[in-house]
Amino acid sequence: MRTPAVDTRSMTPGEIVSEYGGYYFFQPDHGGDEWQVDGRWITTDPEVVRDARARAAQR
Repeated sequence: MRTPAVDTRSMTPGEIVSEYGGYYFFQPDHGGDEWQVDGRWITTDPEVVRDARARAAQR
């Protein structure tokens, strides 16, 4: 199951695909390749995810 999340370094919305050893494999909403992100740079806070997705939709 994918978890909605935001890469806080760039405020990129997307989903966590999987987790391994404190790192997350993150798929951005805009498509493209998934990337590996250190756990300290990911948030799953629903308000942050909602706001990041709203900002991305305005671009």
